[in-house]
Amino acid sequence: MKKIKSILLIEDDEITNFLNQTVIEETDLAEEIITALNGYEGLKYLQSLTSAEEFPSLILLDINMPVLDGFSFMDEYKKLPLAQEAATKIVVLSTSSNATDVGQMRYLGISTCLLKPLNSQDFQKVVESL
Repeated sequence: MKKIKSILLIEDDEITNFLNQTVIEETDLAEEIITALNGYEGLKYLQSLTSAEEFPSLILLDINMPVLDGFSFMDEYKKLPLAQEAATKIVVLSTSSNATDVGQMRYLGISTCLLKPLNSQDFQKVVESL
């Protein structure tokens, strides 16, 4: 299976971050894992990049976070000029199966939502789809 360049993991819970990172590292499918504790930190990281090629291959995004939640992050992400050129896939990691949340994810162009905690089978399927 191919290995992806980098993953941006945006999740406010440090324990969940640790578990997700462990699953990702065990699959050995990503060269680099960058973490952000909320959407604002994730956005600031992406704004610091100077080319679309530097953007992560995959963003794993929590929805319910302080400071800037996942939906607001998506609104701001779409405004980033380099994001339009980047080949980044965004996947939501959530505990919510709320129909309103699912509808809003689809509206924002997010077609994949995985339940937390991340497991290696689901992660491998996402990487295969890139």
